[in-house]
Amino acid sequence: MRILFVSTNRSRAALLPMPLGLASIIAQMDESRHEIHALDLMFCDQPEAELIRALARFEPQIIALSIRNLDNQSRLNTEYYLPLEKKFVELCRENSRATLIIGGAAFTVSPVAVFEYLEPDFGVIGEGETVFPKLVDRIEQSSKYTDLPGLVWRDAGGVQHNPYGFVTNLDALKPPRRDLFDNQRYAKERGMANIVVKQGCPFECLYCDGPHVMGKHWRMKSPQTVAAELESIQKDIGVNLVYFTDAIFNHPVDHAKAICQAIIDRELSIYWVATLHPGFVDRSLLELMKKAGCVSASPGCDTCSEKMLQVMRKGFTKDELKSCLIMLEEMEISYILSLLFGAPGENRETVEESIRFLEERKPMMLDFCPGIRLMPHTPLFDIAVSKGVISADDPLMEPKFYISPDIKDWIEEYLTEICSTHEKWNVNWKNNP
Repeated sequence: MRILFVSTNRSRAALLPMPLGLASIIAQMDESRHEIHALDLMFCDQPEAELIRALARFEPQIIALSIRNLDNQSRLNTEYYLPLEKKFVELCRENSRATLIIGGAAFTVSPVAVFEYLEPDFGVIGEGETVFPKLVDRIEQSSKYTDLPGLVWRDAGGVQHNPYGFVTNLDALKPPRRDLFDNQRYAKERGMANIVVKQGCPFECLYCDGPHVMGKHWRMKSPQTVAAELESIQKDIGVNLVYFTDAIFNHPVDHAKAICQAIIDRELSIYWVATLHPGFVDRSLLELMKKAGCVSASPGCDTCSEKMLQVMRKGFTKDELKSCLIMLEEMEISYILSLLFGAPGENRETVEESIRFLEERKPMMLDFCPGIRLMPHTPLFDIAVSKGVISADDPLMEPKFYISPDIKDWIEEYLTEICSTHEKWNVNWKNNP
């Protein structure tokens, strides 16, 4: 079958991510049986026209739209992306008779609501590497598909959906088809190559839907698989800067160290960036990371207030955060911090506590986000319902935010004033070049 894969993401709010999930799904397809074409709309000056041209030239039998973001998760400068996605769906319907399948991170947040809004033929929730090829086979054979995990479809009874599963053996997956995308362009325009080292997250941060979406247990690639993939990124696509997409790189610590050692053993001259849990950082780990090519880290702190660290269920203390940042500074590993202001109990005292803490530190970049984007299946969702911020049946397809009433009326002006005296401090990336 002729299958057109389309990455619809056009957000350039921060680092530009190559569509890794889509590239991974494509890699699992049997190209001896299917003709594949990939279209990335990120850099298109006229994305609608480019989509129409691709439909006319390729004449697909199946169109797979990957939707990365519902919105930009900014309360101050909200951008809602689904209306544009709706336009892409309509263009597909108007210019092709192909079966339309949607998926991606945004779809997984609120699959039934997004399905009803976009009206595709099928949707795939979660990781599609295993399910999507099976769905294509069922469509080609006109056979039953309703047993497929993570599938969303419509029948006479309305929109139906199955529970989704996870890819348990990441090493068994074929490497993503990065060659189908413009990696050099991503690298040139503030992007970098990206790699999945592991999936899942055993932690329970107040606002994060990661444990629900990815599972509560780590599913890890072997260090050898990671090192081999990094070597391919460097040699085959010519990119030397890579972002590790893990929710947390340094847990389990032994796995993180083994990956560093595998990179060192292959003598790769590659540089990389990763997210760290401050509670699992020590000097020996950072020394190994730096030797393996780590040039920057993002300690996932969200707040620098002792009280709010507990409220947000971060799993580490203010002293552990301070120790982590000092070690990074001493070892000359740059770091980026992003703080979320507005969780339940946030007030002027906790905000100022965070600011005092940060005045003594030296981040490469610091971003303040007043207000927290509410996500389904999170503890903060339940709190927001109990406080009447949202209704219990709100699918959160459209962006809604929680912000403590004690800071709501003054926090933006306060942070804007603070950032005006700090070159590397930003409010929702407002001052980014």
